[in-house]
Amino acid sequence: MSINQNNAKIVSTCNQRIVALGKLVKAKTPMKINGQPMKLADLVGVYQACIDARSEVLSIRAAFDKALDARDGTEITRQATDKGLKAWVLNEFGPTSQEAQELGFLPPKIGAKSAATKAEAVEKLLATRKARLTMGKRQKEKIKGTIVAPTAPADPALTATAATPATTATNGVVASH
Repeated sequence: MSINQNNAKIVSTCNQRIVALGKLVKAKTPMKINGQPMKLADLVGVYQACIDARSEVLSIRAAFDKALDARDGTEITRQATDKGLKAWVLNEFGPTSQEAQELGFLPPKIGAKSAATKAEAVEKLLATRKARLTMGKRQKEKIKGTIVAPTAPADPALTATAATPATTATNGVVASH
């Protein structure tokens, strides 16, 4: 936690200054700090007051954190108990009963929608379907896939000239292939 690290650093710095002032400055030595005359005891008192205030904050903070943890634990238990109590009250007395209202369990509010609100909702639905190209169940049933016959591969282009029938001479006979 950065606050504790900074706090520890500040307390360490204050302690360092108190020790160093005790070694370096004699009790009767006059000093001017920010233009004001100060005695060694007053200067040490400033740093000691800072240390004491930070220590007090830490102890109060620890007690506060402990109280927050206790509060959080009781809140979880309360919420679970409320949920169970509400279920029991609604089952035992009904959601619109006087007993449920006395315990603070109000009946659920059901908002009445006007015809204009419903019509606007339908228009928005249709516009969204059109924009997204979505279809309903019946429209999807009408779509049938077709099988496309595979095309024959293209004949490779001939780059060489066609060979002429070879003739061979055997015994004076010319043969052609």
